[in-house]
Amino acid sequence: MLHLFFDPLCGWCYGAAPALAALKQNSNIAWQLHPTGLFAHPQAMDAEMAQYFWSNDQRIAQMTGQVFSQAYKNNILGDLSTPFNSSDATLAYYLISQAAPEQAIHILHRVQQLRYDCGLQESSAFIQIAIEFGLDGQQFAQDFAAGWPKELSEMTSKAKKTMQQHGLRGVPALLLQKDNQFSVVPSSLLYQDPQALIDFVAKHQ
Repeated sequence: MLHLFFDPLCGWCYGAAPALAALKQNSNIAWQLHPTGLFAHPQAMDAEMAQYFWSNDQRIAQMTGQVFSQAYKNNILGDLSTPFNSSDATLAYYLISQAAPEQAIHILHRVQQLRYDCGLQESSAFIQIAIEFGLDGQQFAQDFAAGWPKELSEMTSKAKKTMQQHGLRGVPALLLQKDNQFSVVPSSLLYQDPQALIDFVAKHQ
């Protein structure tokens, strides 16, 4: 089994999406995704922080080909009045993936694309993704408005503890489990030719 630890507002997690998608498509190994809540608390945005993000994002784009759009730069990094906070994106991922767990990797990428490609962070955009995956939009809106359920808080808390146990210091992080043995997948494999990641997992599973 593969365990992926992530935060949907982590640019490097978004950058890893092509390699992760290729691995999912070319392997029959089971997956378990673990939202960590790493950025699920408000942090004030200022121009220096926005510039740091944009510079880092350009590096990720060069390495992976992922899109960091002008809409993202203008609407999100340019909006210094809205705190940097992954609570809503994490909740949206959680609610949709609970209804369609077999599509968790794809759901995560769609949530990421809202920010980095579409430049959107409004709750209405999450509703549209929920509908894409077959959820009732009105019910999703009600569940989303209710905030984090206890189960999600427990999930992120457990994810952080598991990362600490295995010496994982940041996201994304990928653990390969074989029986009761765990091995850390080198993070460098998430940002190069996906075949390298596929070969590594095939060799060690």
